[in-house]
Amino acid sequence: MINALAERYMKINCACFTPNTARIDDIERYVKEYRADGVVDINLKFCTLYDIEGFTVEKKLREDGVPVLGLETDYNDEDAAQLRTRVGAFLEILRK
Repeated sequence: MINALAERYMKINCACFTPNTARIDDIERYVKEYRADGVVDINLKFCTLYDIEGFTVEKKLREDGVPVLGLETDYNDEDAAQLRTRVGAFLEILRK
């Protein structure tokens, strides 16, 4: 059971496992599977690894012709109005 548990957790596509092309592959698969019009890539301010990987994710999705909105936030709601505005603008772009 311990081996099965370890294997499952090692399959998590976290940015701390590098190189991590599987995460980008999963995102591309989800975009196709769910016919997504765009992707919102959210990064928590304290997670530098996801922040760095966000560049690669956005680059690959843009190469695929998928609109991407990269956001950085944390656990407080002080930036809620700014996020609402940015997401609203992104949705307007997708509607065109």
